[in-house]
Order: sequence, then C-alpha cells, then structure tokens
Amino acid sequence: MSTQSGITVSEQLSNKVKNDSSTIIIKVSSDSTQLVPDSSFPQPSSTSISTIFEQLHRYLSANFPQPAYIIVPYQSTKVFISFIPDSAPIKQKMLYASTKNTLLSNLGSSSFAYKFAWTELDELSAEYLEKVINEDGESGPLTEDEKILQSLNNQQHIQGHEYGFKRELASMSSPASASSSSTSASDILYKFDAELEREFGNLTKDANDQGLLIFNIDLASESIKLTNKLNQVELSNLIEKLQSNSQSGPTYSIYNYSPQRYTFMYSCPSGSSVKDRMIYAASKNSLINHLKTYFNKDTFLDKNLEVGDWNELEVSELEVDAPGSRSDTPASLSSSASDNKPSSGLKFSKPKGPRRR
Repeated sequence: MSTQSGITVSEQLSNKVKNDSSTIIIKVSSDSTQLVPDSSFPQPSSTSISTIFEQLHRYLSANFPQPAYIIVPYQSTKVFISFIPDSAPIKQKMLYASTKNTLLSNLGSSSFAYKFAWTELDELSAEYLEKVINEDGESGPLTEDEKILQSLNNQQHIQGHEYGFKRELASMSSPASASSSSTSASDILYKFDAELEREFGNLTKDANDQGLLIFNIDLASESIKLTNKLNQVELSNLIEKLQSNSQSGPTYSIYNYSPQRYTFMYSCPSGSSVKDRMIYAASKNSLINHLKTYFNKDTFLDKNLEVGDWNELEVSELEVDAPGSRSDTPASLSSSASDNKPSSGLKFSKPKGPRRR
C-alpha cells in the first residue's frame, strides 16, 4: 500500500548502505521511528551467495516470523528483499509494508538490480534466488496479495513517474473510458465493460425511473462489469433488491433515489477477502470522480454511502425532502453522504459520561 508509516531512514543505515558492500539486515527501531541496520546479524564467513543465504536462513529462522528488509551483494550489484511472513503479527506486517517505499526512495530504487517481496523461509536460499532471477529477471514470483499491492503502488505513483509499469493494466489503454471522461484513464484501475459503459451513458436519460445499477470488479478480465440492472426500485424495497441481486463480497451500485438525484453505494461485507477489500477500496474514489463526468447541470451524483452488509444501509438518508425544501444545487460528493451524516449510513451512540458520585 502506498500509505506511508512516517518511519524514516536513519543516518547510520544510509551511510552503511553507501559504504558497505556486505549483507545488511534492516529493521524498524524499538521505538518505531527509524529504519536501522541490525547489528546483531553475524556476517557470513564467505562472500559466496550460497553461504550468505545459509546464514540469512539461520538468523531469520531464529527470529521468525519477524519481518525484515535485506540487502544482499550479488554479482557486483545488489539485491533488495522485503521479507514479510504471512504469519507475522498484523501490526508488524502493516508497519513494514507501508515503510518499504520510503526505504527504497531514500536509498535509491535504481541502486538495486533486483527487488523481491518474499513471505516464506524456504525462499531464502541461493537456489531460489537464481531460479526467480532466471525466470523473471527483475521482480520474481509474487503471491496474489503481493501482486495486488504492487499494482496499487505502481498505479498511485505512475503520475509522478516514481515507478514504472511492467505492463499496462487494461484500463490504461481503454479508448472508451478515455474518450468519455476528462479523467485520465490511468486514474481508473479497471476499464468498464461495454454494457456498463452504455448504462452509465444513459443515466441522465433515465433519471426518473428509480433505477438501480449493481456492478463488480472482474479480476480475470481487469474490468468493471454490470451485475444487475433494475428499474422502479422503491426506497422501501432497496435493501431487499440489493441483497438479492448482489454477488458475494464487495459490491458497487448507483441508485436513482429521487428525480435527477443519484447516490453511489459501496458494500464490503465482513467476510470479504483481504485482496477484494484492497482492490475495491483503492478503486472507489477514482471511480466516483469518473462517474461524476456522466452527469450534467440538471442531474447529479450527490450522495456517497458506504456500509458493511447491505442491511446496515440507512435508507432514511435517501428520503426525498418536502417540496421546496431542497436546495437547487447538489451537495458536494465526498466521503460523507452529507455534512451532518456519516457516509457509511451507520449510527453510533454518543458515549456516556462518568457516573456521578
């Protein structure tokens, strides 16, 4: 993930990387403020790559599942390894995952001929290193979650040219999304399929039919596809229609809750996989910004609701105001449905104060 942890690279580590060609294990300091070299790591007795990895394997096994960053000398160049075991504590995994970009940026990403993200002790071997370098000369095989993290990191840094794509996502070459919107195609992680694109184009024409569009991300085709379209959905039946027509897992939808007024809704059930949560959350804001371009001065996308399960949706937020009480201009679409209501539609009780004695 591109979110940064605020942890900085210590001067000690920066100098060691510049002046020392030996193997370096990097860890977060005990106070979680800096990245420092692990001075307790015993340097291998030989500079051969097999001896180096044997020593690494022994040392990290003794500390498993503690994450670490590793810099290994290899054939007159350097290899960077982000070692974050799947079984590591969640806090540690988040800390190291969100600090990696800071480390690479400070040390210079181009300083490393190869960069890997590994999660298993079995991967810490010279044989495995040679294998992945021969199979994929730069990044090596990644787990599915690591591929998602890598693509999201690349997508969010592409405009600053901080990192380049190994290959373009389907959305980046989509003529449909590029021509129908002033939003750059690279701002959207996935393209729309033809059927969904057509329905989006008809939103302003069908702004009085209480229409409901339900759509999902299809990872296989790297596209966002229409799941269901329903017309004349009464507000009283909205939750029932969403529950019976949505796929399992996260879901996007757009609902024409009153004439010329639409709401964007996002559901992420508690049982959703981590990968789905990351993809849908990372795609939501750019998707909303793109959707706004389909509307005009008379028809608005002016609400944004986010819930866990659909039965948590507060339909009262979509009730039509009394005639004459509605403002002619829509509320600004943001992370909240309105200035005074939470975007998720959830209601929370105010905590009670301490009891009197």
